Amino acid sequence: SDLVPVYSFGENEAYKQVVFEEGSWGRWIQKKFQKYVGFAPCVFHGCGFFSTDSWGLVPYPNPITTVVGEPITVPKMEQPSQKDVDLYHSMYLTSLQKLFDKYKTKFGLSESDVLEIN
Repeated sequence: SDLVPVYSFGENEAYKQVVFEEGSWGRWIQKKFQKYVGFAPCVFHGCGFFSTDSWGLVPYPNPITTVVGEPITVPKMEQPSQKDVDLYHSMYLTSLQKLFDKYKTKFGLSESDVLEIN
């Protein structure tokens, strides 16, 4: 199968995240939750069902544009080595970075914006 780099611009604007200030009750709850469960829950919201001025779970009506890059052909391997996996992973990340850089200014980002992959 081919690996196809795909990136969607505007997904981060579909919902807003509530960021609790250090020392607030919300941050305290997040930290307690993280201590016992292993991750800190985020609080997010969209707009209301009938109005974009109210809070709700409906995504905000912002455009999301998906761009698709050139496929990367991956030969069939019965037992791919870690070196093989690392090679194609690196090729995919390079293609994804190029795709992002090619289209970022067309969809509301600046030339200085970078794609962070962790």
